[in-house]
Amino acid sequence: MIRLAIASLSLASAVACGRAQGVSDQELGGLVVDTKVPDKPIDLDAAAKDPAELGRALARPYSVMVAGLPPHALLITSKTKVEEGGKVTDDLGESSSIALGSSGAFKGEYTNTADYGREVIFTAGKLYLRPRYQRWHGRAPETADEPVVLRDSFAAPIAATWELFAPGAELTDLGAATVAGRAARKIAIKLSPTPAKNPAETVTQKKWREARTIEELSGEVMLDAEKGVPLTVQLTGSVGFMRDGRRFKMRVQLSSTISAVGSAATISAPPEGEVVATPERLREVDDRDYLLQGIAPPIRRTNDSSGVVPAPPAPAPAPAPAPAKKDGK
Repeated sequence: MIRLAIASLSLASAVACGRAQGVSDQELGGLVVDTKVPDKPIDLDAAAKDPAELGRALARPYSVMVAGLPPHALLITSKTKVEEGGKVTDDLGESSSIALGSSGAFKGEYTNTADYGREVIFTAGKLYLRPRYQRWHGRAPETADEPVVLRDSFAAPIAATWELFAPGAELTDLGAATVAGRAARKIAIKLSPTPAKNPAETVTQKKWREARTIEELSGEVMLDAEKGVPLTVQLTGSVGFMRDGRRFKMRVQLSSTISAVGSAATISAPPEGEVVATPERLREVDDRDYLLQGIAPPIRRTNDSSGVVPAPPAPAPAPAPAPAKKDGK
């Protein structure tokens, strides 16, 4: 029950090795309505004072950081603990890392203290994916943007954690700083004496957030002075919430740092003996695109990311004719 509260921050189920797992339409976000909007530069002066502008900087996809900075490594660690009456009911530690190579190559890894993990490698135009303790699955990307979507998912905890605490944030501009050789803007975060109203939640699993109370908050963010991307993020806080008539407190800590700026990592494919072949695409994907034509964007796309015009499902084969009867029998 309370695991849902943690799961809303967790990367554990963000992306699996295939598309066959069941996910609700609400959780799919841009499946029915394309949510892509033009990006505009971050106003550093505003971001140092306005939680909404800082939130925009933290919510932008990781691809913005990739485009704005030289190759680098990103490490995100977090701890989430849920308590009821001072007694711990759930406790989860998570770690995500991304190493960028040359020509778009990368390796992403996620692990948590619930013994779950996954890895993704993209190199030489091929994806390699594996859940923790299992073998690698190698295949070509199913869509032109699939490698970017997978890579960016490893950085998702930053935006998810900020979203949880944003209504209670008050900012202080601490001026210029330097991070990993990059000029930065340092911003302190603390609990506001007059928190903003919690926004409405459209996803059922997040409805509990509408009545949450932000009880503690502190932290610090370093935004790149040129690109406005988060070079470091430190957040610590707690929220109170109700579930089934019971009162809980969720404590969250998150730390995100970049390193090795300007040094492209060597990204290699896994050893051949550790890789198993993966089917390129399930027939169910094509059938789904046909049935939802005009209602939802197609999953199947061309190399330029435009949707493939879906074809009708293949008809069932006609039954074989009955053998001819002999002698009237």
